Amino acid sequence: MGVVEEKTYQVLIVEDHRELARMLRTAIDGLGDNFVAVDAPSGEEAMLEARHREIDLAIVDLRLPGVDGLEVARRLRERRPDIKIFLISGQEADKVQEAAKSVDADGWFRKPLELADLLDALERSFGLVDSILGDAPKPALDREEEEKVVGRMSDLMADLREGLDARAVVLLDEVGHVALQAGSLGESVLPQQALLVLLSLHATGVKLAHIFHSAPYNHFYFHVGDYILHLSTINAQYVLLTVCKAPCEKVSFDELGQKIRATVYGLQTQMERLGITGTGTKAAVPASESLEPVAEDEMPAGDALLRLLEQELPPEEAEAFWESLSHGDAPGQAINPDVLTYDQARRLGLAPTED
Repeated sequence: MGVVEEKTYQVLIVEDHRELARMLRTAIDGLGDNFVAVDAPSGEEAMLEARHREIDLAIVDLRLPGVDGLEVARRLRERRPDIKIFLISGQEADKVQEAAKSVDADGWFRKPLELADLLDALERSFGLVDSILGDAPKPALDREEEEKVVGRMSDLMADLREGLDARAVVLLDEVGHVALQAGSLGESVLPQQALLVLLSLHATGVKLAHIFHSAPYNHFYFHVGDYILHLSTINAQYVLLTVCKAPCEKVSFDELGQKIRATVYGLQTQMERLGITGTGTKAAVPASESLEPVAEDEMPAGDALLRLLEQELPPEEAEAFWESLSHGDAPGQAINPDVLTYDQARRLGLAPTED
């Protein structure tokens, strides 16, 4: 019995905004080896691509120079009736929906795009997502397959670093082990104490997501000294740290966020192939560096406050906690000189009122 080869899906992105097209291509490439994405900045170039490739799915912007997106979708459908078509546009929802119906599109999305929703719809259109009745067990990957997945993760991070002209892009677990990195990040750039503070923020975001019964996703942005730090949640166990030289002039702030989100989604997809969802115990890749775990008495005040909320302390103990903050006796070492003072917290209604 012969080996059945996995189908390769050809995806055509028709988008004249180059950065958005590149972001979509990176995200689709991150879905795995069975996806090949190409982009065309105009309707004419899209039709040329369709002549040389068997396009399985097209993502088409409605507003294009020359031939508009609606006409492109019609011609693609005439050329290959079974092609899957997603329309994207910044126009009003009813107009996009009407356009989608006119070409029998498989889906439509308004800009700014929710990348996770678009990629999920793409996979579902090919029947590549698990049934809603439950996740089927995924086959274990052999060593060669694992190396390919880790290699793809490294490529995603290297592409992000190049696209942002970043100093470093680092994948960390929740205790500071470096799983993968692109570029160098030394103690002079990011002291260990600063890294521990960032990890504490990640942990706090995960706890808040747990309280609200949602999947953790946070993006923190800091301008510190000569660098800009971006801390992005991958899942409960892993976080992506991107360090850029300030100011970042290569891309706009919106484009920077889109690039980071595309990389995060790509890493999530590859880690799921390794069996990592953020709640398991299996490591993604062997740790290459590590930091000492944070001692309980060195935790930032934010964790102490979160514990206060979780424990539902009596009013007198809560009052004592706030009193300690007002006298500068917060648990742990002070981290941010710009934190709220006790008086500011009282004015905002965050502190207990006096009788």
